[in-house]
Amino acid sequence: MKRELTGRLIAAVLIGILSGYYLNFDYVRWSQRGREAFLAYESHRFDRFMLSPRPAIVTVFVVCFVAVVFFGLYELLAAVLLKMFDPNASNSGIR
Repeated sequence: MKRELTGRLIAAVLIGILSGYYLNFDYVRWSQRGREAFLAYESHRFDRFMLSPRPAIVTVFVVCFVAVVFFGLYELLAAVLLKMFDPNASNSGIR
């Protein structure tokens, strides 16, 4: 059980680091483009999504799909890390 917890914790930390890196990259990119470019983009985004909203059922299905994909990737990463760091794993393929 402890090995599973370690794999999951490492996976969560890696996902957090990657998310933080992407957010920082996005902030730096928008700060380089300038205030006017950011406000123009947000204005266009508001016009596109807020003035013509999608039906609620579409939004619910899309959010559920994204959550399942994200959770699946997290579980896959945790399983890979568990196999990488598992000292009891058989190395039958390596001679």
